[in-house]
Amino acid sequence: MPQFYDLCVRNRSEELEAKMQELGWNTSPDLETVFLEAEEWGELKRKIGEERNEADVLVFKGGNEKLNRKACEDSRIDVLLHPEKGRKDSGFNHVTAKEASKNQVAIGLDITLITEASNKVQSHLLRHWKRNLMLCENYNSPYIITTSARNKYELRAPKDLESIIESLGYNGKKAVSEFPEQIKRR
Repeated sequence: MPQFYDLCVRNRSEELEAKMQELGWNTSPDLETVFLEAEEWGELKRKIGEERNEADVLVFKGGNEKLNRKACEDSRIDVLLHPEKGRKDSGFNHVTAKEASKNQVAIGLDITLITEASNKVQSHLLRHWKRNLMLCENYNSPYIITTSARNKYELRAPKDLESIIESLGYNGKKAVSEFPEQIKRR
């Protein structure tokens, strides 16, 4: 039976861990995920250096095209989360996909962006996700989907997230099981 992991949960409370197990997620209460945000490369590089030894999973919250690329060029980053955030394009291209593949940086798709967006924005986000998944598959870049849950009400079952990826025409099991497990083992 496959193991399901949501690596980008923002709050590891006992209540959240219990709900995750109830929904079918494999939980690791001791898993330390650190989220990084930066406005420029020097700031990001400094934060990576400070946090890498403390974190089991290092996640960069993307959006800036230049920083998205720099994050994919750095093998110390585990996940580039929502590269399309705040952009009119997908925030990810063939060059970034090659770098992500070479350095095993997973592209993170954040379901929270979909659930909190208007219908028009949702359709744009799904189009960007489909494009990013195509690039990930073409260049063998890892990808994950996450709830980014801050509380138990924001959680979704792994099969639900798997279905979203499959509705876009890609392998959902890779996004909730295979790639997250590879990241966890690093």
